[in-house]
Amino acid sequence: MGVKKISDIGYSGRKLIIEGILEIFVGILLTVFQEVVAVYAVELILFLLLLVTSFDLIMWPFRAKDKRQFFWITLIKPLCIFVFGDLAIIVRMPLYLLTIFVGIYQLLQAFINGVTYYIYRQNDIKPRFKFLFDACWLFILGVSALTPKDSVGVQLFILGIYLIVLGLTNLRDGVTFDKEMHKGELTRRVRVSLPIVFAALIPRRTLQKLNDYMASDEYISLELAYDVKKEEATVDLELFVHVTESGFGAIGHVDICYQNQVISYGNYDTNSERLFGMIGDGVLFKTDREKYIAFCKKESHKTLLVYGLSLDDKQRQAVEEQLHTIDALVTPWEPNQYVTKQGEQQDVMYAYKLKQETGANLFKFTSSKFKTYFVLSTNCVLLADSIVGRAGTDILNVKGFISPGTYQTYLDREFEKKHSIVVEKSVY
Repeated sequence: MGVKKISDIGYSGRKLIIEGILEIFVGILLTVFQEVVAVYAVELILFLLLLVTSFDLIMWPFRAKDKRQFFWITLIKPLCIFVFGDLAIIVRMPLYLLTIFVGIYQLLQAFINGVTYYIYRQNDIKPRFKFLFDACWLFILGVSALTPKDSVGVQLFILGIYLIVLGLTNLRDGVTFDKEMHKGELTRRVRVSLPIVFAALIPRRTLQKLNDYMASDEYISLELAYDVKKEEATVDLELFVHVTESGFGAIGHVDICYQNQVISYGNYDTNSERLFGMIGDGVLFKTDREKYIAFCKKESHKTLLVYGLSLDDKQRQAVEEQLHTIDALVTPWEPNQYVTKQGEQQDVMYAYKLKQETGANLFKFTSSKFKTYFVLSTNCVLLADSIVGRAGTDILNVKGFISPGTYQTYLDREFEKKHSIVVEKSVY
């Protein structure tokens, strides 16, 4: 009996088609009927809860004593739903909370666009006006959502449009799931993915899945349960998705590895950090693959989810051309030994330890959008995608903002396809 592969995600063309159709259907209902369909949905949920709690009350005398809830609790639940469920405020409260949540997310998007515009203006990067425009209208929309009574309809309409476009993305992926990709077909199609607040949780959820497996009675070997490779596939390029138990590392980080050399981008000059560490000088480093993996496990206690890609000659050439383009934009940088805060030397800088222990070469950008790092837009994933995207990966979303979780979801989905360029998954 083989070991169960906990790396299996369960994607299939049929599943994606069904998801896409359901999302489109719900999206159309929300855009056309807005509050009406949402109110009916809440009332239906309350009705189902009333049925479940009433059934629990009826069955209470027949349950074993050790499986009974306290009688008054069993009694009061259906009574509360029956008495208060018909009040307009109770029915509409979930809609108000949803509207406020969507509004807060829009304010987050306005903040990302506003900061990105400011960085691009400081570095004279064009085009940039779209970031300012998006920041303004998203801010207005988000603020209006904080008074949900007057904006429920508008926000439900926007949510409906989002679900329709998300459904079309999943429907397209489902239809083409088993289609064989033509060699050398370097396609880039715009897609809609999960909101970044949800995508941010994906690397940490994967780590939890690995931890649960290692703590279970089924545990034999993490590599046996996770590592998998498509038959007769050769790996030309790898993507590392880092994740830690807590902190910012739980959101994830992405590196690429080409020809046994890891290439990573981030805010590695800790002394340049500002805005609570979200912004800093963009630093690129290159180092040996095996030394880097050992360093990550020792220094940061990271788990690395590794995805292997198989490229043809045209794709390899496109990747190498982009690497040469990036090399022309950087200049060597020597990191300080210590992090300096308020004029005092504190901890040893991560970049310094990286250089000492792995022999890494570090660089700073002299120009381009990568000159300044911003964790929510011009981040590690954007640089990795600017390289790997030359091979035809289809991850670029509508806004151009990509999180490690979004990238991981895309890679998992591509691996499940028979004919994609993602051919291997492993864990360190």
